[in-house]
Amino acid sequence: MNDSPWFVAYKNKLRWLILLLLIISLVGPWMFDRISVPAEYTCDLPNVRLNNDLCGLPLSGFRFFGLVVGSFFHMLMLFGLTTGTFINHSRELLVGLLILPFFTTILLLRTKETRRLRIINLVLWVLAFLLSLTDYISQMNEQVIRLWGLWLYILVALGAIIFELFIIKRKAQSRMTIPSLI
Repeated sequence: MNDSPWFVAYKNKLRWLILLLLIISLVGPWMFDRISVPAEYTCDLPNVRLNNDLCGLPLSGFRFFGLVVGSFFHMLMLFGLTTGTFINHSRELLVGLLILPFFTTILLLRTKETRRLRIINLVLWVLAFLLSLTDYISQMNEQVIRLWGLWLYILVALGAIIFELFIIKRKAQSRMTIPSLI
């Protein structure tokens, strides 16, 4: 008789759902490309008034990561190798951590699931959650509610953390309840 919870039986399907929601979150807006527009002028769509002198163009998560990856390689080639100031531009490197849980989840789906890989996946999801939450908090204003892609990413990351914690706990319990041969 199988007494495992339903989420253990469907863990691969739930991981595929997490990946799908992650991709959908990357389609949505993550940040505003700020443009200086004095208050006496209007912000035409798709721009949004952020405060008195700033308008913003919503950028998707894919565009956000494209800008970060481009900045990272620019920084690596121009600053890191020639001037040695690579460490001063670590923000771009940290943002790259937001995409790593995507790859570890695919590894969990495609390879043999090991305890080490589950722990690495969980740690990367926690880091991604904290970084995305920090990114959300750093953009706090009245228009931040429009960043539904970032909101969805935060919720997916939180859901993935809870799911992976349950899987790890369930696997640990199943190892402890192996009957002895005494």
